[in-house]
Amino acid sequence: MLALLAAFALPATAAPPRDPAAALLARLARPPPASTAFIEVSYSGMLDHPLIVSGELHWLGGDRLERDVEKPWREVAKIDDGELSVQRGNGAVRRMPVARAPQVGAVLAGFRALLDGDAAALSHDFTLSVQGGNARWVLTLTPRAGTLRDRIASIVIDGRGNAPRCMTLHEAGGDTTVTLLGEMAQAGLPSAAPLQSALLARCRNGT
Repeated sequence: MLALLAAFALPATAAPPRDPAAALLARLARPPPASTAFIEVSYSGMLDHPLIVSGELHWLGGDRLERDVEKPWREVAKIDDGELSVQRGNGAVRRMPVARAPQVGAVLAGFRALLDGDAAALSHDFTLSVQGGNARWVLTLTPRAGTLRDRIASIVIDGRGNAPRCMTLHEAGGDTTVTLLGEMAQAGLPSAAPLQSALLARCRNGT
């Protein structure tokens, strides 16, 4: 009885507020396996036009991710137990440690952020920040240190409610990759070679 009375005597503000990033990730979490359509648009200073590929992303749990490109060529990339394997068409399978491909590791981290819901694990390598509310939000992952920070400036994920819309990878060298997810990917691109600024505005504000 004394414990019950003491509990009622505590002020309503005694419980610390939950971290916004952790709360958002918990809301977005999905049990594996989980899949989503994607359209990836890569902007590089070495290219005259953006490179566009599309297909399906499959998260199988943990660090196991499969990226099936369907257009403009067929390619399957798999991440499992710290190794990346890539096969284009019927060609030979190429393998390498994920540590040698920090961009791939960053994409995995961003996709896991959307599905795994483990903010504590993600915070080991990234600083997490959230802007907006439940209806419209932006989650930013900024690498803390090491090789990842040398190559990646940030990962920005735009969403509405419980649905992520886009994941934007900003490389330290200035190149940017915008990946449309789910319904945004199914809706397609506004043009064959969309401007980066227009695509980012669509991710943030468009339908």
